[in-house]
Amino acid sequence: MQINLTPDWSLVAIMAIFTANYFIVRRFFFKPINDLLLERERDVRSAAAVHEEAMSRFHEATSEMEARVQESRRKAAAIREGHRAEAAKVRNHLLEQTRGEAEGSIAAAESELKSSVSTARERIVREADQLARLAAEKILGRTVA
Repeated sequence: MQINLTPDWSLVAIMAIFTANYFIVRRFFFKPINDLLLERERDVRSAAAVHEEAMSRFHEATSEMEARVQESRRKAAAIREGHRAEAAKVRNHLLEQTRGEAEGSIAAAESELKSSVSTARERIVREADQLARLAAEKILGRTVA
């Protein structure tokens, strides 16, 4: 058995078919897939860029809103303190007014009480004299002058 190493025309045909097959597969299979992968990679990168930009704007807006909230809280605290101070002034004024009215009422009541006590004492003295006379008349059995 002898091996024949001389190329025949089938090798050339196989090489031509392989080359034609390579160009056809490259043109209609690899190129569209590569183009699709490149487009997808561009889309992913642009989506990542859009996401980063959106996150940056979100963080800026969040920081701005937090600053506004802090400022609003400061203003609210100042307004609250102003209202508290005003309320304290009104409360103190009402307390002073009420104290004045109470002291006036107490003074009037003391004056009225003193006059009632004075009137009651005079009445007690008169009635005591009358009772003493009546008792003396009953005991003595005659009219006392």
